[in-house]
Amino acid sequence: MTSAANVDPMVERRPLIVRRLRPGHWVAVDAVAAVVLAAAFCAAAWLASQYATIPLIAVACLPLAVRRLWPLPVFLLVLAATAVAPLTGWEEGYPALAVALHAVALLEPRRPAAVALTAALTLTGVGQAVASASWASALSACGFAWLVLGLAWTVGVAVREQRAHAARAVVQSAQAAATAERLRMAREVHDVVAHSMSLISMRAGIANHVADTHPAEAREALTLIEDTSRSAQADLRRLLGLLRDDPADREAYYGLASLPGLVAGAASAEVTVDLYVEPGLTVTDGLAFVVYRVVQESLTNVIKHAGPTRCRVAVSTYGRELLVEVIDDGRGEAPGCSGGHGLAGMRERVAMYGGTFSAGPEPGGGFAVRARLPLEPLEGER
Repeated sequence: MTSAANVDPMVERRPLIVRRLRPGHWVAVDAVAAVVLAAAFCAAAWLASQYATIPLIAVACLPLAVRRLWPLPVFLLVLAATAVAPLTGWEEGYPALAVALHAVALLEPRRPAAVALTAALTLTGVGQAVASASWASALSACGFAWLVLGLAWTVGVAVREQRAHAARAVVQSAQAAATAERLRMAREVHDVVAHSMSLISMRAGIANHVADTHPAEAREALTLIEDTSRSAQADLRRLLGLLRDDPADREAYYGLASLPGLVAGAASAEVTVDLYVEPGLTVTDGLAFVVYRVVQESLTNVIKHAGPTRCRVAVSTYGRELLVEVIDDGRGEAPGCSGGHGLAGMRERVAMYGGTFSAGPEPGGGFAVRARLPLEPLEGER
């Protein structure tokens, strides 16, 4: 015997109707309901020997089969039939009117729906007053009819508003997803292009400065520019390919093992980098990718803003947090002053992983970038 604890919750939550009903299906459902309602009222009228009300019952009930296609015309027809019904002895026409009113409230704008409710309540009240033998019975019958009509109208309006809210939520979700995707692609391209272009710009300036006096150094700088540009082209091709595929592949490529390559590139721009990665440190691919981008953008800012300087990059753990620090002893200029988006991109990356980010000049000179990221459990630790 299978215990209740072993039952798959997804099986329990499976809907009764799996496939979504089309408009034609709903018309068929309404047609069946209209015929059943008409048959029930006609049977009651036949048993009460009220044969004259049977055609009026048919006029009031059968049009409900197409209430979703033409809600207002059907409502007006049913309203006219139920308004005359008390004069012929049929005083229970308000259920059919409530069904028609529900369709108007569900499918029509707010103002026509409100007018329809007012008309239904007014004519129902007048009909009950005319048909009742006393004011007490009229008030009782009228109150119950109004309760049914108001409830049907309220449910229709509530469902309509809920559908409108769900449609707006879908649109907003799609817009947010598109914006997030644009920002993600912008960060990726910025991180690759900005780092390589900073190196190229630095070496090009050196080559231009020493071209006449030190041709050998100029040729060396041009060689570095050539190597850096080829590397940037390869990175861009790889990035554009990975953006179309699984993000996990991109994150696995740019990880902690790639940090020495960043250090070597910074060294070619006259920035001495001391790299420290905690021995035996192993993190998830997603977290390693964030660390790589933070270090890459920080070194790019050091090359662009700090000038020839010394820099320390440290990646270590503190409790259940991963600490990333990039500290230089340069001029201490804030990268944001030049209009770049590097700090904003780093802050967004760190925030997406639930971490904290800070960047600013150091009291003794230089500039520091610090990020604290929660350590994620590895696959074998889960």
